[in-house]
Amino acid sequence: MPLVGAVFCGPLMAQWQPVGNAEYTWGPFHVYTVGLYSENGHYQANERPLMFSVRYEKPIEGKNFAITLVKEMEAQKLSTDDTTAWLKKMQQIFPDFSPNDILNFIALEDRGYFVLNDTILDHEFDAKFTQAFIDIWLSPKSSFSKLQPQLTGKEKVGMISKNLNYIRPANPLTKKVPCRNYRQITTNEIIYRDN
Repeated sequence: MPLVGAVFCGPLMAQWQPVGNAEYTWGPFHVYTVGLYSENGHYQANERPLMFSVRYEKPIEGKNFAITLVKEMEAQKLSTDDTTAWLKKMQQIFPDFSPNDILNFIALEDRGYFVLNDTILDHEFDAKFTQAFIDIWLSPKSSFSKLQPQLTGKEKVGMISKNLNYIRPANPLTKKVPCRNYRQITTNEIIYRDN
């Protein structure tokens, strides 16, 4: 099953290695599994790029998932103006999720992107959102803090065994070109987008 690396025009290519994964449950129900990936298979604070991968086990409405993410961000004492704008944007781009859908978030130094299955979702998020999203899963103050030992690889329970390798295309882009159109991509190509 192909997953996508990152999304811009430029030379950076990622070979995602699993750091860890954890199952999120609600009562007796396994809702989704979240995985953390890095280029070297290890997590270090403030390291980029990172990829978070959420594999849904149950159907979830996209609008409700966006609300859950924003509630976690609001708990970080972020600006209400920011979280309101982020909620609106996520509710616009998130479809309803079905079992086996995979939502990836690619976190770079200055921005981040969501990719659903193999389709890039139509919005680029800034560095502030990217850090807030990372903090949902990795901040000690997060309500998901019980998942952190598994996500950061300190506890290896049901570890993801598949490495995600991204191979440079035969004719990589050699100059910066603005990419305006989103399209479906696979693991053997990766596009970087400049503003």
